[in-house]
Amino acid sequence: MPIGYETWGESSMEKSTRPSYEQGERGTTAQLVSISVGFSLFWLIFFLAVLYDPFARLQSGETGTFWHGPLPAAVVIGLAFADVIIFFWCDRFATEEGHKTLRYFGCAFSVFPTGVLLVCSLSGVSVFAPVAVAAWFVAGLGLGCLLALWSEFLVCFAKAFVSKVIVISAMLGAALYFCATYLSTAVEALVPLLAAPASLLLLKLLEQDVASVAYVSRAESLERHRLTKPIDALNTLYGCVFGLAICTLLLQPPSFRLYAGIAFAIMCGAALMLPYLEKNADKMMHGKVQRLIFPFLVLGLLPIPFVDTSLRLLCMLVILAAYLCLTLVNLDSLLCLVKRYRVAPFYLVGRGHAPIVVGVGIGYLAGYAAAYVGVESDDLFAFISLGLVVLLTIFVTVINFDKDQLESERIEKPLPPMPPGQPQPTRATWRERCNKIAKESNLSAREIEVFNLLAKGRGSVYIQEKLCISQHTVKTHTYHIYKKLGINSREELLTLIEQTRLEDPENTKRVPN
Repeated sequence: MPIGYETWGESSMEKSTRPSYEQGERGTTAQLVSISVGFSLFWLIFFLAVLYDPFARLQSGETGTFWHGPLPAAVVIGLAFADVIIFFWCDRFATEEGHKTLRYFGCAFSVFPTGVLLVCSLSGVSVFAPVAVAAWFVAGLGLGCLLALWSEFLVCFAKAFVSKVIVISAMLGAALYFCATYLSTAVEALVPLLAAPASLLLLKLLEQDVASVAYVSRAESLERHRLTKPIDALNTLYGCVFGLAICTLLLQPPSFRLYAGIAFAIMCGAALMLPYLEKNADKMMHGKVQRLIFPFLVLGLLPIPFVDTSLRLLCMLVILAAYLCLTLVNLDSLLCLVKRYRVAPFYLVGRGHAPIVVGVGIGYLAGYAAAYVGVESDDLFAFISLGLVVLLTIFVTVINFDKDQLESERIEKPLPPMPPGQPQPTRATWRERCNKIAKESNLSAREIEVFNLLAKGRGSVYIQEKLCISQHTVKTHTYHIYKKLGINSREELLTLIEQTRLEDPENTKRVPN
């Protein structure tokens, strides 16, 4: 059924006639500005970590040592690792304690990289390579936590508003990145230290005025939607192209033109997506955008073997702009799919984002290894680029892109019927069944209150206001209730109550489907 952030799990009488991706708050101008600023701090840290290598600049040479060059790959690998962990443990992270853990990691990740940079800058010595790699990997873990928290928050809004936030925040992040590249290393090290807590603090303040999405278990999410492996493979391949471009850009001597070009490419990629993101959700869903990006990647890769260094740099900037297009549209599409299939944001966003960043890490390492070979690096680089063109052409031709579209809203499956001959329960018998289940499952007093409201079909927002508890506390209690009852969804909870017989205590357990 088409549902919004505040109606997940509600009764059929509360369904909205609007498409699922248009469910949620419309958002005000003040919210647009504040949310865009807060999310732009995530992009600022991401761009600095991936498109600017301060460790390499601190070495005796412009490009540093062999082991310091691939540090951006450590960032994206850490980010992908965080995405996967959040995907597998989305049930735990959806609770109040889980959110606290993500906030702690999101703040703590900035301490280690900042400390290493400051020591390296003030002492004037080269940082030990494994320490630098570990610092950038930890930075990637923190970025994954930030992205997960912001993604869950953005699901609460309608798609048109979310699209604006994603685009504006990326453009602001690019502008801040360009400014940060001209700071001294000591001051530059403070950017992630201040940006991450500021982003999370602003998010915490914004959450107070917006209702949260309802809790959905990982098992239920797996039943409702799964991303296809061929599209994952194509996203990874696209990521390899982007990683190759990023490596080429970072191997250039630092200059005003270089960082201005990177910031401009990011802004262009973001700005180009705004009209498409707002225009039609069906055409821009996850899967279709790959065909839109494909010509830009080919346009950037094909001329590489035949042009000089300056034109090659221009080709890399074109690919970088395409990277921003794919990343922003992919994130926008994943948030649509969360509403479309009523799955947990932590389950889908991390899972859908990981293949791209994994590919970026692979492509960056391949490009850096080719550049480090020496004299014949240009030929090897050209061979890699042409090979990627061939692979891209094959993948785009053979992959079916139709599975994840929003062509029509999914029809909710009806609840299982009552057993033959059994009368429909009255309010009294329904309440008695709930009391019996709660007693035999050893639910706490607060869990019983939440359980009774869930049994009446109440949503998370109603429970939050009725019991005067926070949104994350509702999720935590729901998670514990589901775990004690041995169920994974609201439908299974209602089925359990319907199939509980008062006269036979042995039948209070859930009847297998």
